[in-house]
Amino acid sequence: MGHDDKLVSELEAIADRLRLNCFDEFITKEQGHVGGTMSSVDIMTALYFHHINFNKDDPDWHGRDRIIMSKAHCCESTYAALVELGVYPKETLSKYYCYESPFQGHADRWCTKGIDYSGGSLGQGLSFGCGLAYAEKLDQKLFPVKPEGWAPRFVQKYPPAYRTYVVVGDGELNEGNNWEAAMFAAKFKLDNLTCIVDYNKWQIDGPSADIMPLEPLAAKWQAFGWSVQEVDGHNMRQLVDALDLADRRYGDNLPKCIIAHTVKGYGVPMWADSHMHMARGAAVKTGVQQGRTKYGQV
Repeated sequence: MGHDDKLVSELEAIADRLRLNCFDEFITKEQGHVGGTMSSVDIMTALYFHHINFNKDDPDWHGRDRIIMSKAHCCESTYAALVELGVYPKETLSKYYCYESPFQGHADRWCTKGIDYSGGSLGQGLSFGCGLAYAEKLDQKLFPVKPEGWAPRFVQKYPPAYRTYVVVGDGELNEGNNWEAAMFAAKFKLDNLTCIVDYNKWQIDGPSADIMPLEPLAAKWQAFGWSVQEVDGHNMRQLVDALDLADRRYGDNLPKCIIAHTVKGYGVPMWADSHMHMARGAAVKTGVQQGRTKYGQV
């Protein structure tokens, strides 16, 4: 079922506010992982503000859906969402990268409420997400459906207590650990797990296609036993439609993959044109000025 124009417009406006929040973070110490953070903003907006079960007053609530930002250096978009949700006050943005701040350069669940995964080394988030999804499966109750004449082997599953969403970058898919996790998820029928690929086509050393080609990426996931969708990662309607469809397919015993085609540094011409990974100094100041001008805050 599609989403109406009003909802899509509201989410797009929230995404723009998240971008402004990211600019406030970057400018604090004039540094940040601008490329992958900006490419993931729309994805994080669709998750946090439309899709997941999340309680801002109790971020560790057991029934919450889990979001694993595997590319944890791009946590700035997560922090931006947590501020917009009201988990943290807005002034926390200006403490990014500061001593004793909850907003550090890589996501850390031990110092930041609302974070489910501490990351640094790439390529490990999907395995962690598989563990969360498998734990939910092990704890899941089944009840027999025994209409008259039915064999007792037919059972119906309750909805999952929570779902797990893992956001990975295309660069970290070079890590073999991801594909071991993909096999695990298929074997154990983790249909409560969704992996979203922030496919911005670049990594720190250059174009992903040159460093280690991933194509045909959708066919790879399908070959590993996953249900796959491809979307424009900056089209909010496509994102929320794909997430809802992944949920509706629960019960098919297939883990889900959404390949979101994005632009590194999206929304800031200087960063997008140069496929910038991390910016410092003048590159931050100029990019932030461009971004604030575009999104309405000079």
